[in-house]
Amino acid sequence: MIAPAPDDRADYRGWVPLIVAGVVYTAIICVVVVLRAESTSDFRDFWETARHFRQTGQISSELGVHNYLPFFTVFMTPWSFLPLRVAIVAFTLLSFGLFALTVTLVESLLNGGLGPRPRKATLAAIVLAAAYVHSCGVLGQVGLLLLFLVVTTWFLVERGHEWTAGAALGLATLIKLLPAVLIVFFLLKRRWRVAGTAMVVFVVLGFGLTLAGIGFKETIAQHRAFEKRAFGDHAAKTTILAEKPRKAKYSNNALPIVLRRLLSPVNGDPSDDASRKLYVNFANLPLDAIWWIYVALMMVFVGVSVGVSLRGAKPWPPADETAGFALRAQFGVWCCLMLIASPLLWTHYLPLAYWPLALVTDRGERVDRETKRPCRTSLIAMLVWLACALLLTWPAARAAGAQLLSVVILWGVVAIFATFSARAAKSEPRAQANATTR
Repeated sequence: MIAPAPDDRADYRGWVPLIVAGVVYTAIICVVVVLRAESTSDFRDFWETARHFRQTGQISSELGVHNYLPFFTVFMTPWSFLPLRVAIVAFTLLSFGLFALTVTLVESLLNGGLGPRPRKATLAAIVLAAAYVHSCGVLGQVGLLLLFLVVTTWFLVERGHEWTAGAALGLATLIKLLPAVLIVFFLLKRRWRVAGTAMVVFVVLGFGLTLAGIGFKETIAQHRAFEKRAFGDHAAKTTILAEKPRKAKYSNNALPIVLRRLLSPVNGDPSDDASRKLYVNFANLPLDAIWWIYVALMMVFVGVSVGVSLRGAKPWPPADETAGFALRAQFGVWCCLMLIASPLLWTHYLPLAYWPLALVTDRGERVDRETKRPCRTSLIAMLVWLACALLLTWPAARAAGAQLLSVVILWGVVAIFATFSARAAKSEPRAQANATTR
């Protein structure tokens, strides 16, 4: 795809302040994760579950690892050979290193390579994602690894390496099931090699590695247990219809629980302290009614995403810049959709929105440079996203779905970009043909 080439590519000294800031910040987070390694770190749960597996040969869901495929515990086992504090520092360094590499890959795609200094669009995307990247780092979560694999998938697709792209997507789906939504996107775009390789990797590596670790019978049992937890206990329908839904705390911003909090009296701060109540509902509807509202909303989100993605130019990827941007925006729509469709949505999931965020900031900078006027659509998405990130400090706003709202607005804006860019790309050849005829 065509992208404007930056000037003076050989001189990268303008990146030094950002690199230094990143190194200092990473060092601070390494100290933080060491101090909280035994208490509130999610990585501790991963490490303990992996160590338990290594010592006993059994995968347990009693040590804090619930909504992950059995593959994940086997995948994390190498970390258990290190002491917890050493392992969490190494994991933190890896996570932020991968985030830096992700920023580099995105910049290479959107700017045709690294310029002599970070663009305003790049800095804006990093700032907008910062709160959620911080959450990943402090908790020792896998969100930055997932983000790297998702962006790598698209980077490889644009470079024509579709088999390798599918392998990256398959691995991402094994680590966390969310990116499976992106396989549907590639099926819609008829990128059979990407989608097919992702599914083959998911099946062969997911079952193969687990079979080698725990045997056939236990592999089947573990996958059935995962199915019950993920598609039963924490499914959208269970959340909405349950008298006392699980994961009801305000920090969960998934669509099902947000609807429950808004449309029925559900305590957004469930705790042993009965005096702590957080209700944000403006109605008290029957649970069946809330379920059908959810179904209708998801039909809209999925229907629009599919409709947007069925547009597009050929060949793949298009050499035309407008058609290329439309294709990138379509992928961005599905990056947002996988968050909207998730039955759980914690803050450490939101770095997965980095690609659509980068598209919005990139579009804003280009329009401002070309027209000397701000791109209002980009500006709206950025301001809403920033406002909702600031609302992380207000539990009531989080209970009402502030973070979900930011993803929905981002989804809508990127869908608008995809639609109008695809339409413009389609009309350009006609205009050129008419001019030639005349």
